[in-house]
Formats: sequence, structure tokens, C-alpha cells
Amino acid sequence: MIYNLSNVENYKPNITKQAILNITTEEEIFRHYLGFDFKLGKMYHSPLRKDKNPSFNLYYASNGDMRFKDFNGQQGTCFDLVMILSGSRFNDCLKIINSDMNLGLENSYSTEEVKRVKYTNFRENILKEKSECLIQFKPQHFTDEDIKYWKKFNIDYNILKRYNIYSSKYVFVNKKLVFTYSKNNPVYSYSLPNNKVKVYRPMSDKGKYKWLSNATNNEIQGLYQLEYDSDTLVITKSMKDVMCLRSFGIDAIAPQAETNYLNVELANNVTQKYEKIVILYDNDDAGINGASELQKILPNAKISFIPISSKCKDISEYFSIYGMKETNELLIKII
Repeated sequence: MIYNLSNVENYKPNITKQAILNITTEEEIFRHYLGFDFKLGKMYHSPLRKDKNPSFNLYYASNGDMRFKDFNGQQGTCFDLVMILSGSRFNDCLKIINSDMNLGLENSYSTEEVKRVKYTNFRENILKEKSECLIQFKPQHFTDEDIKYWKKFNIDYNILKRYNIYSSKYVFVNKKLVFTYSKNNPVYSYSLPNNKVKVYRPMSDKGKYKWLSNATNNEIQGLYQLEYDSDTLVITKSMKDVMCLRSFGIDAIAPQAETNYLNVELANNVTQKYEKIVILYDNDDAGINGASELQKILPNAKISFIPISSKCKDISEYFSIYGMKETNELLIKII
């Protein structure tokens, strides 16, 4: 067989994540789709939704990846951002980036010179600012109001203690005071592995720092509290839901957001230790899409949702409205 190798030097490789990052950088992709020169740690208005108060920032994860965090719960890489903005799947988002930034990656041969989009010295300037966000809190005894709040979701003091949830008098970011506990606006801190912290203020309006976190994809909520004494694991969307499910004797974990997926190593570990995996995300668009993507990693997993007719998105909200008996009956049906 004779091969025609005359155009080999002009070959353009398939569009892959690595091929894209060989030409451009995460920083430049973020810069292109955000449309402005951003700074690490600074809050901006979210490009993913309308927010009155800046609630979107960018940071470097412990593995070196640049990530965004929107305090409505969405977070991810530059590729996740493009997928959300364009409503596309991963392979399609690679094509979109290639086209929008004129990277010239195609499975074709061409001698045409490509003028790619480039932001001069932008990555270098960002790297100069690189520093990890430090979140610290001063714990206090749970108040009567705290116990009453968590009881609405069938979560008692013992469960809160088990999952390292603290009532927090003060919260500091990079040693600067940012939150103070009050009766009308309580503050709870989740102490996560790797010295990460997630702060929850349930009475704050969305967009007004209801959530604050320096956690990455590596911190899976509820992972270290699994008992491995049943054949079923539920993957849900929040620590609150993990704890609510624990109150019914159900092992559960949750990524940092529904747009975050389990890594392959963890997925394999989970598959080996449980016969049945149930994905129980919110019954909204983000939850439905997130469950579908997660099922690609865990193809044998069952997807379940809280019935839309209940007017509840998640299991903890369902318990708060329908109580013990009906929640238990629902869990038997969907799990």
C-alpha cells in the first residue's frame, strides 16, 4: 500500500482538550468568553445569570487548574463555562472554542494561515496574582435557632457533628472579617477535607454571598462519613441532602455542584463498593443535565428525581414540607 504523505506538514489534528491547551491557555479562554480582563479573587457580575450583586470569581484549584465559581452553586473549568454559556456538550464546546478563537484545529489539511485570538501577556499577569483563598471561621455552640433550623430537614445535632458542620460566630477570608452570625442571618461552616471550608448562610438572598467556598472537585461532600453497610449509594447535590438522607440510614455523597463530575478513580471505587448507585439531583434543568452527564461516567446508575408535582426540588425540602412518613415512602419508591 502506498500512502500520500505530501501534505503531512500541513496536517491539523483533531479537536481535543489537550490540542486546544497546546495552542492557547485556560486563562485566555476565560478572558475570551468573559469579555474583560479579570483579576483573581475579585467578584464580578455572573455571566450565567442576572445578579444584582457581584457573585462570580475565578481562582486556581490545588491541582493548578483555573476555575470559576458562581455563588448560586455553579463552578468549573473554562470548558464548563463554555458548555453552560452555549448549552453544548463537551465535544461540541471544543469545536466552539476552536472556531471562536480561530485556533485552526481541524481534521483536515490546509495551507491557510490562521490568525488565532490571543491576549498578550494576560496569562503571565494572572499568574502573578495567583494565591489560594484562605477561609477561616470561629465556631460557637449551636443556638436554639440553629437546632430548630436543621430539624426542619430531619438533621439533628449528632448528624451535624458527624459531618463537621459548625455554627460560626465569625468568618474570615484571607484574615479579613466578612460574615458575623446573627439570629436573623445565621452562618454555618462546613469543614471539608484538605483544610477546605464551605460557608452557608441560608437566610441570605441569592447573590448576596449565600455561599462561600474554597473547595475544589477533590472535596466530595459526605465521602468520609460513608458507612458501606448497605448495597445502595445515593449521589445527590448538596451536603444538606446528604445529611437528610443519612437521617434515613442512607449512604450519600455530593460533588461541590451538579456541574461537577466524579473523577474516574472515585467512580470506580464507588462502583466496586455498592451494587446500586442512584443519582438524585434537583428536578430543574441544571439537575437534569448534571444527572445525565454523571450517568455517562456511571452507566449503571439509576437517575431519580423528586416529583415535580410536589413543588420541591430536593429531598431536604421535601421533608420540610411533607414530613417523616411521606418522605420515607417517597424514598422507598425512588431509591
